Amino acid sequence: MLTRLFVLIARIRGLFGAARLDDDFAAELAAHVDLLADDYVRRGMTRDDARRAALIRLGGTVQLKEQHREDRGVPFIDAAAQDVRYGLRALRRHPAYSIVAVATLAIGIGAGTAVFSVARAVLLRPLPYADPVALVRVFETNPLKNWTRNIAAPANYADWKARNTSFTDIAAYEQFSENGSGAGDVFLTGSGEPQGLKALGVTGNLFRVLGAPPLVGRTFTDAETFEGQARVVVLSYGLWQSAFGQDPNIVGRTVTLSGRTYDVAGVMPADFFFPGRDVQLWLPVAYQPSIFTTARRPHWLGVVARRKAGVSLERAQEDMNGVARALERQYPDTNTQMGVRLERLHDSFAFAPRPALLMLSGAVGLLFLIVCANIANLQLGRAAARAREIAIRSALGAGRRRLIRQLFTESLVLSAVGGALGFAIAIAARAALLRFAASTIPLHADVRLDAGVVLFDAALTIVAPLVFAVVPALRSAAAGRLNDRGDGAARETRALRNALVGAEVALSIVLVVGAVLLSRSLLRLEAVDPGFDRARVVAFTVTLPSARYPTRPDRLRALEEIERRLRAQAGVQAVGAASTLALRGFTWTGDATVEGRAADDYERELRHKSITPDYFRAMGIRLLAGRFLDERDAGDRPLVAVVNRALAQRYFRGEDAIGKRITFGRPQDRAPWVTIVGVVADEQQDAMDKAAQPQAYVSIRQQVQNPMTFVVRSSLDPSAAIASARREVQAVDRDLALTAVTTLERVVSEAMGDHRFRTALLSAFAGASLFLAALGIYGVLAYFVSQRARELGIRLALGAKPQELFGMVVGQGLRPVAGGAAVGVAGAIALTTVARSLLFGVRPLDPPTYAVAIGVLAAIAFAACAIPALRATRVDPLVALRDE
Repeated sequence: MLTRLFVLIARIRGLFGAARLDDDFAAELAAHVDLLADDYVRRGMTRDDARRAALIRLGGTVQLKEQHREDRGVPFIDAAAQDVRYGLRALRRHPAYSIVAVATLAIGIGAGTAVFSVARAVLLRPLPYADPVALVRVFETNPLKNWTRNIAAPANYADWKARNTSFTDIAAYEQFSENGSGAGDVFLTGSGEPQGLKALGVTGNLFRVLGAPPLVGRTFTDAETFEGQARVVVLSYGLWQSAFGQDPNIVGRTVTLSGRTYDVAGVMPADFFFPGRDVQLWLPVAYQPSIFTTARRPHWLGVVARRKAGVSLERAQEDMNGVARALERQYPDTNTQMGVRLERLHDSFAFAPRPALLMLSGAVGLLFLIVCANIANLQLGRAAARAREIAIRSALGAGRRRLIRQLFTESLVLSAVGGALGFAIAIAARAALLRFAASTIPLHADVRLDAGVVLFDAALTIVAPLVFAVVPALRSAAAGRLNDRGDGAARETRALRNALVGAEVALSIVLVVGAVLLSRSLLRLEAVDPGFDRARVVAFTVTLPSARYPTRPDRLRALEEIERRLRAQAGVQAVGAASTLALRGFTWTGDATVEGRAADDYERELRHKSITPDYFRAMGIRLLAGRFLDERDAGDRPLVAVVNRALAQRYFRGEDAIGKRITFGRPQDRAPWVTIVGVVADEQQDAMDKAAQPQAYVSIRQQVQNPMTFVVRSSLDPSAAIASARREVQAVDRDLALTAVTTLERVVSEAMGDHRFRTALLSAFAGASLFLAALGIYGVLAYFVSQRARELGIRLALGAKPQELFGMVVGQGLRPVAGGAAVGVAGAIALTTVARSLLFGVRPLDPPTYAVAIGVLAAIAFAACAIPALRATRVDPLVALRDE
């Protein structure tokens, strides 16, 4: 056994020095010939006769060299290398076929690899925490408020932490925004212009729950959760590099954030993020202890927990259900029907993009199958041209297994080239995605072409020949046993190619129906009125540091001074500010009571927005009734509000809302009455595809908030308007910076970014599938015309009209198309209903969509049939008969 192993190793080594070993053996063989020749010369022969006798005695040098190569080589490797070389020569001899096949494979493999790179980043790549499978997100649910995955109240979080038996620990973090990671704005000052950063407030145990030790220094302690402890900060690796030059002495260094000094406690590793990659630093929440015992009505905490070893998610859910029921009994005023929902942390991060990614993954899978069917069709067509070659090789002794191996190797070589080009396509697709559609990538995802993506590309490269090459190889290998005419084989091949075309058409119908549905959905979405005039409006957020603006009057004076300065700029037509911008940001919600209702009849989930009086004019929001807020609505005057149409319709059920009074709370809360003085059109709040919810607008003079987002309507171009605004804001306070700088055009566009992205991708897949299906149809009919040229010539000679032959050939081509379309429609009906959540204003079973899809496919199929059909009508009967 050991000897055989050494022999195998020696043979494998010999593969890498074949030329040198051939030269050595040739030199040795020549020396033997010379020695034998010298011996014959000494016996009286001439030199030529002696050399000839020496060669005869050795048995032929060429044969000896070949035998030597076989003896020192590894048979299966040598055979495979020979097959690969022959396959490359065969592909070079047929460049048109090779180019089409390689390009087709590159599209299928490249699209699959690109989509997989995104899916891997979003759905599959493990989180950079210790034992991430044990981590869960904890949400609040409440059917009364339509909550299914809501953030938590601090006191509820504290009770979960104290009463559960399933978790080693539970941590929390501030989530004041439903978009992005929920991080807030802070400003790093002390070295030139203030630098806006994304900071997240967390409880002291968060990093310990995540199982994420720091790269440098330490993280927070439990005591630092509370107010009055030392102010410390933990930096992300990226911020440590960019802002502090990767200072090795960063721990203990003092930094100024929004007017307050903090000591750097530590730096996290380069691959760490939480909860999104936009967070640049983490601060303790620094709450008063009473927050965790009394605050059950406001909800602003994201919660993450680590399961104990051996505790399943189901058992943990039962445990937390019991805790929620106990809290409901103990605090009925705030916790009625308040439940708990557990999700694996990774699943919670991927919750929103999962349906779209699964849909795109399924679509690219269908495209890959279409590609394989198309290549199989090409190979079946090429098999007819190679029938004579295969028959000759078979006659010369090549066995069926040898022929199949050779044909499959050619397909593998073809796929390898296509896979390499496909990976190049995936690289380009990633670059385009990061450049043009970065906002569609979830904040936890890092799309990169790592080893897993490379292996996936290689797997597709290997799987593709198994799908498209097996049947053509078996058919071609049987050619050596066919009769000269091969009529039976031709009929079988034609039937098989028709079946492949039908399969391509069926799969294409599914993709085309999906693409048309998404396109119609996008058109409906783009037609939605956002509720404001988006043209020529820039927006930016200003956060006032609480250290410098500790009181309400301080903040109000600063905001009004900023607004005054902005309004005085050249080209500015209107300036307003709001606590949140439409389609962005976190909106405070709460209960509401309408005057005159029963004590137990109150509304839930009223949205609140603090604005400056000119906000509606700056946004271009229409007044429907009453008046806008104005300078009369000061802090010492009766409370008033403007409400949106959704509130007026829901709360007052067709009655005039002007002059009616509501309170921001339940009847037992005894909150002050607020008089409605105006009704405005609805502005889209969370997304373009979600109906506006009841919302009340109050003046910042009566309810100031921080931060505030300014909107400036200006005749200047956006860059000039922003530069002017930045100068004016820093004239008020040089340490203030503008964050979330954008235009309303971009806000609306980004709100539809996900819809556009998946529509564009699916449309590209559908277009590629239609093109490939057209190629398949054309190939089948071209083969049909070439095989029946004699018959067509005879028909023409006997008086058949060209239009009759045209109809016959087109009908021959459309038969598999019709069958495939019927199957495809049935498949589309079954699959598109799954994508219901991705549609807006369009039903999955939308008759116009199916009509458009079938019409487009029919037109393309007819065009693909027309070219061979026209060629059939031009067959010269004399030439066809003479060739026969």
